[in-house]
Amino acid sequence: MPRETFTRRGWLAVLAGGVTAGCGGQSDAGRDTTATSTPPPTTTRTTPTETAARAAATGGDGATAEADASFEQGAGTCALEADPIPDGTWPMIHRDPAGTNAAPAANGPTGFPLNERWTMSAVDAQVTFPVADENFVYLVAADPDSDPSVPTSAVLCHDPRRNGEIQWRYKIDAMPIGPPVAAAGTVYVPFGPLGDARVLAIERSSGQLRGSYDLPGRFVGELGTAGTSLVMPSEDAYRVVDARTGEFCWSFTPNEVRRTDRQDRKIRAAAVGDGVAYIGTGYPDGEPTTEIGHLYAVDPTISGMQWHVPLDGPVGRIAVADDVVVATLGNGVAGFDPENGETLWTATADASIRPATLAVADGVAVYGTRRMLYGLDVATGTERWSLPLGVRGDVIFVGDVLFAVGRSDPTNQRILLAAVDAKSGEPRWQQEIYDPIVDVMAANGYLYTITSDGRLFAFTSV
Repeated sequence: MPRETFTRRGWLAVLAGGVTAGCGGQSDAGRDTTATSTPPPTTTRTTPTETAARAAATGGDGATAEADASFEQGAGTCALEADPIPDGTWPMIHRDPAGTNAAPAANGPTGFPLNERWTMSAVDAQVTFPVADENFVYLVAADPDSDPSVPTSAVLCHDPRRNGEIQWRYKIDAMPIGPPVAAAGTVYVPFGPLGDARVLAIERSSGQLRGSYDLPGRFVGELGTAGTSLVMPSEDAYRVVDARTGEFCWSFTPNEVRRTDRQDRKIRAAAVGDGVAYIGTGYPDGEPTTEIGHLYAVDPTISGMQWHVPLDGPVGRIAVADDVVVATLGNGVAGFDPENGETLWTATADASIRPATLAVADGVAVYGTRRMLYGLDVATGTERWSLPLGVRGDVIFVGDVLFAVGRSDPTNQRILLAAVDAKSGEPRWQQEIYDPIVDVMAANGYLYTITSDGRLFAFTSV
């Protein structure tokens, strides 16, 4: 009989109501789906094929891309497309394949002050970044100290229209190693350990397991969806499978470009624009950092690398918007031409940039350090505004409002949830908060925040 570990200490103290109608309207009353062993992988494994002839392309560093074994073609035919994301949804971390962290005003509250509408509490648990489709919110709550020392997690589906009521939960004896992705009628969740990860595909309407996919290599923490593609990156390879079937489509391995094993070619970030994957590398977290990084443009239609640019620092985040590839580096931000990798502009920060901080929309790129928040002109890289707010997590756009969590005074512990006018940088609203908020997301008309002590808050305009 499967262990009912979620009753231990009552740690999943969710709102009253429990399991009701399944997400999507299918009845699933009173059922918890439990997984205590890994289902057989359904991913089709392929052997490397001969590298297709590449189009001759000149990188921003003046080097010409050479034929190599970095691109592996699989049997799948998935499309790498940055399709428009439906209003009101936040299906993946950074919201869209382009990594913009930007949503229309319909996604969340833009009138102030804000009011807490409902809260989910997972006592003594860790929770992942939440994602949302048109109707529901998904996250993973995990207890790393389950007795007898077996980590226990649950993928949760909440209905925000019913005060966050849980619709279904899927249990598994493993720890999540990244947030979920909602795509193709499925919730995809990566589980660890990092070096031997697998991705579970769970039916969104019922919470039933659809399949499990192995991920070779050390997972870097962020699944992604782009068109019919599901991106499952490891440190060594940007791997793409068909989101509908799990069939392997293609992969790119930066170290195979020159047949090396250099640590500065470990994948750290990626984004998609116009069918091209932009992949940033550097030394992995926890390793001695050098001021070296790389940016690659990989086009699956030509079966390989379009261009490559060496950088003066490891890549932290990438976003593609307004015909510019924006990348945060160790000590600044840079804009690149998506066609040939030419450096369009660079901006140096006052301190090291938090790798998780970047939002781009309406001609403005916003990034933060532990002291300041900056807004740059995407076309030129010139500073439009700055604000003394040391950010603690990511920043997001909701219409013309930028939401951020941080400190206005680095010498004290006061944490602020702030709303800023994206164009001018003028503060529109802020409130001191006492909960350890670590990230924000907007969907279904709510601003969602998660905390380090296992809670999910939903805010609306008063």
